[in-house]
Amino acid sequence: MMKEEESHFDELVAYTLRIELQNNRVLIYRIDIENKQYLLGKLRTNSEGSEDNQPIQFLWFETFLNRHVIINTNEVVRITFSYDYLEQIENSNAYYDNFEVVEKDTSLISQETEEGESRMYVLEEAYLPQAIIYHKASAFEDDYTGNPQLFYSLDDGCLGIFSLELDGELPLRQFLNLIDNDGEECFIPLQQIIVMEFEGSLFYNGDQDEETLTDP
Repeated sequence: MMKEEESHFDELVAYTLRIELQNNRVLIYRIDIENKQYLLGKLRTNSEGSEDNQPIQFLWFETFLNRHVIINTNEVVRITFSYDYLEQIENSNAYYDNFEVVEKDTSLISQETEEGESRMYVLEEAYLPQAIIYHKASAFEDDYTGNPQLFYSLDDGCLGIFSLELDGELPLRQFLNLIDNDGEECFIPLQQIIVMEFEGSLFYNGDQDEETLTDP
């Protein structure tokens, strides 16, 4: 009976994942029902104190516009699952521009968060870079990189093996290897990365059927 009531409630609301980081940054991601159930199940299981539980190094989920988000759990202070009734909000499947990477002179829409700050939310995938890497470095910028570092010229399927590592099927690599926008190869230690965002095509090339996070 409780599952039926929860299923009915899910149809009436839009879920938002609120992630507070140690550096006081707050990330907001809209998630669908499947990803909500996947994440809740993973976090609840890991909070039960069983000796069989393995520490979660990186929390992996999918948000709207086919964006995959990977969070270093060592940098997380709190994760909150919140909801809004669909009848009270517009664009329930929007993607929030947490790192202010989208040009503000586009036709995107600004929305105020609970903290009173204005944050853009995106309705079209074309406005977003293929990858966003937010790391532990200060705001220092030079001719090579800023923080976050943005990637626009990556090959589809280039992170296919990485997805198996995040699923625990292969040992997790030490460095993330990406080709930057100048065609130069760069290596970033995973433990120095706070947040990674990737478009889905980087995990799955055009010849593969995309699998959901809840598939075995």
